[in-house]
Amino acid sequence: MDYQEKKVEDKKQTVQRPFLRARDTPPFGIALLYGFQQVMVCVSALLTVPIIMADSLCPGDKIAFLRQTLISSTFVSSGISTIIQTLFGMRLALLQGTAFAYVPSVQGFMSLPENFCNATEHDSVPQEIYFGKLALLQGCLIASSFIPMFIGCTGLVGMLTKFIGPLTVSPLMLLLAFSQVDLMVTHISKHWVAIVQAVTLFATILYLAEVKIPIPGIKNGRFHWYKVNLFGQYPYLIAICTSWIFCIILTVFNLTPEGSAARVDKNISLRVIDESAWLGVPYPGKFGAPQFNLGLFLLFTLSAMTSVFESVGDYHAAARVSEERPPPSHAINRGILAEGLGSLISGLLGPGVGMTTHTENIGVIGVTRVASRWTMVMAGLFLIVLGLITKIGALLSTIPDPLVGGVLASSMAMVVGVAIANLQTVDMSLSRNMGVFGFSMMFGLIVPKYFNKFPVENAWSWLNQILNVLLQMPMFVGALCGCILDNTIGGATREQRGLRPRGEIYAGGIDECTYSFPPWAMNILNRIPGVQYIPCMPKEKKGTNRVGGEEIRL
Repeated sequence: MDYQEKKVEDKKQTVQRPFLRARDTPPFGIALLYGFQQVMVCVSALLTVPIIMADSLCPGDKIAFLRQTLISSTFVSSGISTIIQTLFGMRLALLQGTAFAYVPSVQGFMSLPENFCNATEHDSVPQEIYFGKLALLQGCLIASSFIPMFIGCTGLVGMLTKFIGPLTVSPLMLLLAFSQVDLMVTHISKHWVAIVQAVTLFATILYLAEVKIPIPGIKNGRFHWYKVNLFGQYPYLIAICTSWIFCIILTVFNLTPEGSAARVDKNISLRVIDESAWLGVPYPGKFGAPQFNLGLFLLFTLSAMTSVFESVGDYHAAARVSEERPPPSHAINRGILAEGLGSLISGLLGPGVGMTTHTENIGVIGVTRVASRWTMVMAGLFLIVLGLITKIGALLSTIPDPLVGGVLASSMAMVVGVAIANLQTVDMSLSRNMGVFGFSMMFGLIVPKYFNKFPVENAWSWLNQILNVLLQMPMFVGALCGCILDNTIGGATREQRGLRPRGEIYAGGIDECTYSFPPWAMNILNRIPGVQYIPCMPKEKKGTNRVGGEEIRL
């Protein structure tokens, strides 16, 4: 009996917390708490792109004002896109935020001679100049957003993924990260306070990730100490806040000279906080009528396709972490359609770059065991509120430049990690695969350097602009080289190339309700003639495989 009782006790000790599935509805307070946590995880990533965008637009002494404006509109766009994706798109808990794949396109376009600007934060730049650039970005983003929407509506994403594999995507992501090294060094080199941020980040990720901090609370009506893994869940946020507070201390005690990049009391920053309204609503046309440029449109189309391929992998990762079956084709099509809508909203409201799924928020689901879509709806509402309270955007815009470089470096570190992880499905022992990857990386590094020194010059100025931007972009050259080589060189099966076998049907955890709309909505849709033929609409499809004597439903 003693042995049996001990055995029962051991079983009780290994029982895990209950897992909240995507379709589960937690209590309002719990949903609110977990939604706020998801927002805290993504805040640092959401700050990176609008800050870099403000620098690329070269607003001179209005840099803090433009940062505040773009941060606020980014939060609102991200919140709306998250709600659309979670309720009407994939219907999994997926947070939508700015896609970094658009940043090199913007930087490449703005570096052209006709767009180049070298104004510092002490120079005055007319508002119509940088607002005009932003209106151009918005117009091209609006036009390019119809590409993923078309792909999602027609189901072309399945056809494209047959040719675009890890040997194309991984060089693209690595070259994207490497292209930002100069920008990181420019910001980080302005002050040694960036070292504080780096040390804090490494300490939280490598040494303190498993340390649990006791936090007081109430349990069953009594005072209780909860042990929370703060360092493991919020390493980037902790690093930013720690180094930011350090900069405040340096400023308050005057430990760094006037004009130092580490000071937070710059006149332009304080003026923006003081002059900004408490509430502000981003709206279409705020920066003028959207403009169009063919070269920038092509660059944004490339960036949109990059986000599409990244997102397909994120969808499968989210399904796996959420303990759901792999997403059916209609759900993936609808997810890409929702991302296109998010990019359209972003183009209308102001950030100037498209929306994509944030991978780091998928990891939070595995840690918290909460995959309920309603927690992500709460996160979307939180983001909208934060964006409407413009004082918050103004406060966040005061982050010193050295810390901006640190935030960018930490974000790119995640991109590099994901790019290398994508290669784990590729048989890299094959010389064929090693050659494709190696040549793609070298071409992506060498060709842009060459065309930087010797740009294309011919009689057609519009063609010069398009070719120079494309050929000077490492991620375009590397991805194009990888795609061509991977699909024209024989000697490897689809599995050895890291591609999923065609026609494969997955078993386990089949529950169509997760990816379909609620029954009342499905009843309405099923009464509309022809809806069942739309690739992004939920449907039942009989599979040819049988598992355990039962037919698999897709």
